[in-house]
Amino acid sequence: MKLKQSMLDANGVNMNVKEFFSKKTVIFGIVSTIICAFSFIWFTNTCGYQGTLNWHKAILLATRLLMITVFLPAIFLIINLIKNNKVTRIVSYAFSGCFGIIWLGIFIAFNIIASAKVDNSGINLIKLNQIPAFKHIAVASDPHWGASSANAEARIKILKNIESKDYDMCLLTGDISDFGMITSYMDEAVSDIRTYMPTTPLRAIPGNHDALINGLPIFKHTFMDAHDKYNFRMDSGKVHIIFLNMLWDSTELDKSQEKWLIKQLEEIPEEETVIVISHCYVISSGYYDPAAGRSWGDLSDVMNRLCPIFEKYHVDLHMSGHDHFFEYLEKDGVNYMVLGAMGGKLDDPLTYNSPYSKWVDNKVFGYVDLLFTDNTIELTCFTQDDEVLFTKSIKTK
Repeated sequence: MKLKQSMLDANGVNMNVKEFFSKKTVIFGIVSTIICAFSFIWFTNTCGYQGTLNWHKAILLATRLLMITVFLPAIFLIINLIKNNKVTRIVSYAFSGCFGIIWLGIFIAFNIIASAKVDNSGINLIKLNQIPAFKHIAVASDPHWGASSANAEARIKILKNIESKDYDMCLLTGDISDFGMITSYMDEAVSDIRTYMPTTPLRAIPGNHDALINGLPIFKHTFMDAHDKYNFRMDSGKVHIIFLNMLWDSTELDKSQEKWLIKQLEEIPEEETVIVISHCYVISSGYYDPAAGRSWGDLSDVMNRLCPIFEKYHVDLHMSGHDHFFEYLEKDGVNYMVLGAMGGKLDDPLTYNSPYSKWVDNKVFGYVDLLFTDNTIELTCFTQDDEVLFTKSIKTK
């Protein structure tokens, strides 16, 4: 009788231990799955990431593989629930622990990196509540500090040329850094600007490379105030410049931005001068990119959304970088200028010619000079050696 009771007690203890570890396995698996899912969603929705999926097939493949790791803890947890034994518990623990720690580490690491500070003292940054009056400005794009393929000599010459001309301000329209999360690239950019263009008032907007990966906090600390929005407007008399945060294509261009753009345009009298600037172009010639498996040129999705707005509200000029060359285009009464030639490796050869193209040059580095008069925008492209490459007098409203 005593032996039988002890056997029952032992079985009871074994059952309690089994239940304890079964519950612990379930809780551990659920917590790990939540951590993995949250971190993956955060990681793939950092500004600019979705656009990379259209840029490089390897990134799309890597993202799909990462997605699999998110579900592995849940998959092995389900297997353990179906067939609860020592082996399935150990496997569930292993996958939950491994990928939970990895994804938690990714989340923490990228947030720590993004909190890095850049010493931006010594450059003349424009604050949005203190916009200077402007009649004569310089615009440049895609210097790509940090890229081994970029032309640092051309980049420095352009900074010196802009500094020498006493512009009212200089606008840099993205891809300042070749890889946004690498703080040393931004340090290098600030150092060169501080050395070669210290007095010219400067405003910069981010490009797709500045956003990589979770790099926008570093960019914002360097070139913006904490409360600044990425979509904003600068006014000087009857000249209005609207900055639209479009890094890659229409991937980041949501409906709220469209509404904001339309609101700005509706506020501006039709007879006044309007320029819209974004990092990504709307229309452009381009080239075939084997890494993406596609051609970069006229972006039909962006054109379908933005061109009707530009045309309806009589925008005078859209300016952008992203493509690494100079190009002037015209479409249905709106002028377009691509100017991604501040130092990033030039796109060559161009295998696609936009039907809207009027002039293109992908052989030299340089920047754009804009002079505003009562009735025109006098546009001049200067080379890195400060030679005139192209001029266009754009008649405004």
